[in-house]
Formats: sequence, structure tokens, C-alpha cells
Amino acid sequence: SITTEVWPDVDKLELFGKLVPKPDVKRRVKERLGSYIKDPSGLDLLDKLLTLDPKKRIDSDDALDHDFFWTEPMPCDLKLDKLNSSMFEYTASRRNQYRQPQRHPNQEQQHFDRVY
Repeated sequence: SITTEVWPDVDKLELFGKLVPKPDVKRRVKERLGSYIKDPSGLDLLDKLLTLDPKKRIDSDDALDHDFFWTEPMPCDLKLDKLNSSMFEYTASRRNQYRQPQRHPNQEQQHFDRVY
């Protein structure tokens, strides 16, 4: 539960008085996500990022220094840096929608009638 024991300054928030928390609900991030996230240090990082109290929550610098990013397997080289254009279907289809099809007519068979 969100209480002043878990988050001391929560009672200073405007809407905290309207909140009706369930009594004695324990924090269970690791227990609930443990079946989905098999890496213990990844689970620990996520638990620290989801800490309710902002004063106890790790910041981005501490998150990047977490063991999760410094244990095997290390990140592999970037294969995607060789791509020159967006591979996202939504933007690719929109980009093609606005592009005019290029037509290369045969010059010998081309004939124009102009009426003025």
C-alpha cells in the first residue's frame, strides 16, 4: 500500500487524501515479474526503477551503473547502424504514400496534344 511508512512525503500530494488504499498490501514487484524476467540483476534494476518514493528511486546515472549493464552477456555490436532509412512500417507506408510514382515514358512513343 502507498503509506507514509513506504513514502514519507506522500501525504503532501494533493490527491493523497482522496486515495483509499487497501490495507496491508505488500510490495511484490519481484515476485510478480520474476516469472517473466529471468535475469536476477535485470529484475533488481526494474525493482529499483519502480520504487514509489522518488527519494529512494535510482536515477538514470545509477541505473546505467547497475550490474545489469556490466555483467555477461555484454551488448553486442550494433548491426542496425548500417540501415539508412526507417524500417518502421507505419512511417515507411506514409512516406511511400506521399511519394509520386516516377514514370519514365518511352520518348519515341510519346505524343502530346495541346489545345489553347
